[in-house]
Amino acid sequence: MPNSDNQDGVFNKITKEIRFYKRAEDSSDEVIAQSFSGNVETAKSTMLHADALTNNDTNGTQLEYAITADGNGIKFTIAFGTKGTAGIAESDDWADTWTTTKDSLVAADKWIKATTYTRTEKDENDNDVDVTYPAIWKSIDATPHLF
Repeated sequence: MPNSDNQDGVFNKITKEIRFYKRAEDSSDEVIAQSFSGNVETAKSTMLHADALTNNDTNGTQLEYAITADGNGIKFTIAFGTKGTAGIAESDDWADTWTTTKDSLVAADKWIKATTYTRTEKDENDNDVDVTYPAIWKSIDATPHLF
Protein backbone atom coordinates (compact mmCIF):
# COMPACT_ATOMS: atom_id res chain seq x y z
CA MET A 1 0.00 0.00 0.00
CA PRO A 2 1.51 3.36 -1.00
CA ASN A 3 2.57 5.86 1.64
CA SER A 4 0.14 8.62 2.60
CA ASP A 5 2.36 11.70 2.33
CA ASN A 6 0.04 13.74 0.13
CA GLN A 7 -0.52 16.68 2.49
CA ASP A 8 1.73 18.94 0.39
CA GLY A 9 0.60 17.57 -2.97
CA VAL A 10 1.70 14.78 -5.27
CA PHE A 11 4.44 15.28 -7.85
CA ASN A 12 6.64 13.56 -10.42
CA LYS A 13 3.96 11.29 -11.88
CA ILE A 14 5.40 8.68 -14.24
CA THR A 15 3.92 5.79 -16.18
CA LYS A 16 5.95 2.80 -17.31
CA GLU A 17 5.15 -0.24 -19.44
CA ILE A 18 7.31 -3.34 -19.07
CA ARG A 19 7.39 -6.34 -21.42
CA PHE A 20 9.58 -9.39 -21.99
CA TYR A 21 11.21 -9.85 -25.40
CA LYS A 22 12.94 -12.65 -27.24
CA ARG A 23 15.69 -12.13 -29.78
CA ALA A 24 14.67 -13.39 -33.21
CA GLU A 25 17.17 -15.06 -35.49
CA ASP A 26 17.40 -11.82 -37.52
CA SER A 27 18.46 -10.03 -34.28
CA SER A 28 15.17 -8.14 -33.94
CA ASP A 29 13.29 -8.28 -30.65
CA GLU A 30 9.82 -9.82 -30.48
CA VAL A 31 7.41 -9.41 -27.57
CA ILE A 32 6.88 -12.63 -25.65
CA ALA A 33 3.16 -13.35 -25.47
CA GLN A 34 1.80 -13.57 -21.94
CA SER A 35 -1.29 -15.16 -20.47
CA PHE A 36 -2.30 -13.17 -17.40
CA SER A 37 -5.99 -14.13 -17.80
CA GLY A 38 -6.88 -10.47 -17.28
CA ASN A 39 -5.57 -10.61 -13.71
CA VAL A 40 -3.42 -7.63 -12.73
CA GLU A 41 -2.07 -9.42 -9.63
CA THR A 42 -0.88 -12.28 -11.85
CA ALA A 43 0.79 -9.79 -14.20
CA LYS A 44 2.51 -8.02 -11.29
CA SER A 45 3.81 -11.24 -9.75
CA THR A 46 4.92 -12.61 -13.14
CA MET A 47 6.88 -9.54 -14.19
CA LEU A 48 8.00 -7.62 -11.11
CA HIS A 49 10.29 -8.89 -8.38
CA ALA A 50 8.85 -8.68 -4.84
CA ASP A 51 11.50 -6.06 -4.01
CA ALA A 52 10.28 -3.88 -6.90
CA LEU A 53 6.70 -4.10 -5.65
CA THR A 54 7.89 -3.17 -2.15
CA ASN A 55 9.82 -0.18 -3.51
CA ASN A 56 6.73 1.05 -5.36
CA ASP A 57 4.52 0.61 -2.29
CA THR A 58 6.97 2.14 0.17
CA ASN A 59 8.08 5.17 -1.82
CA GLY A 60 5.07 5.89 -4.02
CA THR A 61 2.18 7.98 -2.74
CA GLN A 62 -0.26 7.14 -5.54
CA LEU A 63 0.10 3.91 -7.45
CA GLU A 64 -1.99 1.98 -9.93
CA TYR A 65 -1.26 -1.07 -12.09
CA ALA A 66 -2.88 -2.42 -15.26
CA ILE A 67 -2.16 -4.96 -17.95
CA THR A 68 -0.87 -3.32 -21.14
CA ALA A 69 -3.32 -2.84 -24.00
CA ASP A 70 -1.71 -5.69 -25.97
CA GLY A 71 -2.06 -8.02 -22.96
CA ASN A 72 1.66 -8.81 -22.88
CA GLY A 73 3.04 -6.57 -20.15
CA ILE A 74 2.46 -4.62 -16.98
CA LYS A 75 1.76 -0.90 -16.87
CA PHE A 76 1.98 1.24 -13.77
CA THR A 77 1.56 4.86 -12.88
CA ILE A 78 3.26 6.14 -9.75
CA ALA A 79 3.32 9.61 -8.22
CA PHE A 80 5.19 10.90 -5.21
CA GLY A 81 4.27 13.09 -2.31
CA THR A 82 6.81 14.81 -0.14
CA LYS A 83 7.78 13.94 3.39
CA GLY A 84 7.13 17.59 4.20
CA THR A 85 10.14 17.85 6.45
CA ALA A 86 11.47 21.40 6.48
CA GLY A 87 14.81 21.56 4.71
CA ILE A 88 14.71 17.94 3.53
CA ALA A 89 17.21 17.26 0.78
CA GLU A 90 15.57 16.36 -2.53
CA SER A 91 17.57 13.13 -2.55
CA ASP A 92 15.90 12.10 0.73
CA ASP A 93 12.34 12.65 -0.50
CA TRP A 94 10.09 9.94 -1.95
CA ALA A 95 10.73 10.35 -5.69
CA ASP A 96 14.52 10.28 -5.43
CA THR A 97 14.42 7.48 -2.85
CA TRP A 98 12.29 5.44 -5.27
CA THR A 99 14.70 6.11 -8.15
CA THR A 100 17.81 5.30 -6.13
CA THR A 101 16.26 2.09 -4.80
CA LYS A 102 15.02 1.10 -8.28
CA ASP A 103 18.49 1.61 -9.74
CA SER A 104 20.00 -0.56 -6.99
CA LEU A 105 17.40 -3.26 -7.58
CA VAL A 106 17.98 -3.23 -11.35
CA ALA A 107 21.73 -3.61 -10.75
CA ALA A 108 21.07 -6.54 -8.40
CA ASP A 109 18.60 -8.22 -10.82
CA LYS A 110 15.79 -7.68 -8.33
CA TRP A 111 13.58 -5.30 -10.33
CA ILE A 112 12.17 -7.59 -13.02
CA LYS A 113 11.85 -11.34 -12.55
CA ALA A 114 14.22 -13.30 -14.75
CA THR A 115 12.54 -15.49 -17.31
CA THR A 116 13.56 -17.55 -20.31
CA TYR A 117 12.16 -18.59 -23.66
CA THR A 118 12.84 -21.60 -25.85
CA ARG A 119 13.51 -21.51 -29.57
CA THR A 120 13.86 -24.50 -31.89
CA GLU A 121 17.09 -24.38 -33.86
CA LYS A 122 19.08 -26.71 -36.06
CA ASP A 123 22.14 -28.42 -34.59
CA GLU A 124 25.30 -29.33 -36.53
CA ASN A 125 23.53 -32.45 -37.91
CA ASP A 126 20.49 -30.42 -39.07
CA ASN A 127 18.34 -31.85 -36.27
CA ASP A 128 15.78 -29.67 -34.47
CA VAL A 129 16.86 -28.90 -30.92
CA ASP A 130 15.24 -26.65 -28.34
CA VAL A 131 17.58 -23.96 -27.04
CA THR A 132 16.71 -21.86 -23.99
CA TYR A 133 17.68 -18.20 -23.79
CA PRO A 134 17.21 -15.52 -21.15
CA ALA A 135 14.42 -13.08 -22.01
CA ILE A 136 15.19 -9.40 -22.39
CA TRP A 137 13.02 -6.92 -20.53
CA LYS A 138 12.33 -3.40 -21.68
CA SER A 139 10.66 -0.55 -19.88
CA ILE A 140 9.24 2.44 -21.73
CA ASP A 141 7.68 5.70 -20.64
CA ALA A 142 3.99 5.42 -21.47
CA THR A 143 0.86 7.46 -21.85
CA PRO A 144 -1.83 7.93 -20.88
CA HIS A 145 -1.36 7.83 -17.12
CA LEU A 146 -3.64 5.42 -15.23
CA PHE A 147 -4.84 8.22 -12.93
